[in-house]
Amino acid sequence: MPAHRVRSIERVAEGVHFVEGPASNWIVLSGDGTASLIDAGYPNDIDLVRSSVREAAGDAPLAAIAVTHGHSDHTGGINPLLAEYPGAIVLTGDDELANVRRDVTYQVTAGAVLPHLVKPRFARWLRHAIQAGGLQDVAVANPTGLADGASFELSGHRVRARTTPGHTPGHTAYELVDERAVASGDALVTGHAVSRATGPQALHPMFHHDRAAALAAAGELAREWADRTLLPGHGPLLRR
Repeated sequence: MPAHRVRSIERVAEGVHFVEGPASNWIVLSGDGTASLIDAGYPNDIDLVRSSVREAAGDAPLAAIAVTHGHSDHTGGINPLLAEYPGAIVLTGDDELANVRRDVTYQVTAGAVLPHLVKPRFARWLRHAIQAGGLQDVAVANPTGLADGASFELSGHRVRARTTPGHTPGHTAYELVDERAVASGDALVTGHAVSRATGPQALHPMFHHDRAAALAAAGELAREWADRTLLPGHGPLLRR
């Protein structure tokens, strides 16, 4: 089971820090006097998220959180952060809004997990997910939608949204344009607790809403972003 601490905080570029958390990752952006996040860990990662923002961005107030998708290991810290920074906005793909609000829930089911629990690595992953708050209510009330290809700024960094459906219907990756890096969320990862593989890969099929679409997206992104620094939702940073 992962220890409850960040594995690493790596500077990707000026004002961009990649945080490899206990089981899922987030990215801290800073500049223009503010800080922003891409994803926010499990609910019980909140103290780690807070401390990583302070380490990377000092006392800069949080202005925005861009969400790759609505799973609890990526949205768990959002509501506590919004309570501290009520002016912060939450962004996600247009087709992911309902999942982030929890109007609907696209999450791995008990039925999908159960056949795999005879394998120790799956049992360890599940135990950590529960202990990290994965069953808590993580609904976010008023996220703002982004169209595929939308360009915007996060704390002074140019960002382009890319809809990458499959893992969830509206999963969205975020290209950091000037840094030639991409926050790929769970569309393309470099490792996971249930996987023995290392390097760019799709998550285990049980995690996906649409397995065929998720595999297609992972392959497409691996080819298209072969020259980008990869900032995945799980696993270590991959510099190109």
